[in-house]
Amino acid sequence: MRQVGDRRVFSVEDVTGRLARMFEDLRSFWVEAELQDLRPARTQMRFTLRGEHVLEASMNGIVFERLEHRPRDGAQVQAYGRIEFWRGRAQLSMRVEKLELAGEGLLRARVDALRAVLEAEGLLAPGRKVRPPLLPRRIGLVTSVDGAARDDVLTNVWARFPGADVALVSVPVQGDAAPALIARALRHLDGLDGVDVIVIARGGGSLEDLMAFNSETVCRAVAATRTPVVSAVGHERDVTLCDLVADVRVSTPTAAAAAVVPSREALDAHLADSAAAITRGLVRAGARARIDVDRRSTDLVRALRARGDLGRDRVDRLAPRLRGGLERVAARAPAAVDDRAGRLERAVAARRDAAVRRVDGAAAMLHLLSPRRTVARGYAIVRDADDASVIGSAGDVAEGRRIVIEMRDGAVPARAEAPA
Repeated sequence: MRQVGDRRVFSVEDVTGRLARMFEDLRSFWVEAELQDLRPARTQMRFTLRGEHVLEASMNGIVFERLEHRPRDGAQVQAYGRIEFWRGRAQLSMRVEKLELAGEGLLRARVDALRAVLEAEGLLAPGRKVRPPLLPRRIGLVTSVDGAARDDVLTNVWARFPGADVALVSVPVQGDAAPALIARALRHLDGLDGVDVIVIARGGGSLEDLMAFNSETVCRAVAATRTPVVSAVGHERDVTLCDLVADVRVSTPTAAAAAVVPSREALDAHLADSAAAITRGLVRAGARARIDVDRRSTDLVRALRARGDLGRDRVDRLAPRLRGGLERVAARAPAAVDDRAGRLERAVAARRDAAVRRVDGAAAMLHLLSPRRTVARGYAIVRDADDASVIGSAGDVAEGRRIVIEMRDGAVPARAEAPA
């Protein structure tokens, strides 16, 4: 600065220097804006932060590449950094240290990240989806207590099938508490007896309003449900992750009724078509059975004839062999009979001689042990005169008892006297 008369005159460098010192003391802060004109420049990523005004900004290129959710042109972001003043051109810019998606962009990034995880686990695969039964015994309904979606589903279900049984569980369908309560309602209905299909319903809304149905809690609860789930969330343009995981996705709560119960007219037509199809099937089966029986009967007759022919051929082929065998056996029979007869005679003679030897041996032993042999040596045998029994003890002979004394050359009758 220099004094020129009564004026204080500043150079451009003085002005830019003062401005630079002002911004040096300004701390880092957050700013929300729309990101535009992304362009790499050496080691930096340059872009524009646009609101009603425009602010040029830059960020380290490596840090930008490692952002969890990298923004694209047009994304709403929140940037954290400080203002820099470039004295050479008297330009302001923002040196960004952190950059995060904001608003709907952040929500979409979170939805895309969760969708990639669910898809990698196979939870979006068509092959795991199960179609609801044609006519469920009971319909589970998870929706808001006061939303129009509840009335749309119930009105159309009962209009199509007045006897339909509906088990309603009312839950909040948006807000921080909604995901856990929706998941609990699904588990409750999945374990409820007779529930053959579950409908999740709510009307349309912004992406933020529908985030409960883009939550991991609800998506995994739908995937774990054994009962088929029909998702009727939002309108045609609204597609949530819950829609993709569910077994059936319909565009509106009204369409959910048509997905879970047939109209009476449609059911009658379906039954009539089924009856006609069964009749046609039975007729075709009967015709095929008759053709099969005729074919098998012909085959059986041919097989029996072939077996008979084979049997006769075999008999004719084996008869000469059998005749020759019988003749050979007959020729050998007399010699075999003579041989067997000689062997039998020799065996009988041997048995007879052995028997004679055994008899002679027994007779010799009997003669050796005979009492008469003892009597012949001078001994006598005393017997009772009445019954010829041998008396072996003097104490057995009473006085006057008649006895017989057997000696070597005869028997002498006697009478016992009193002992001396």
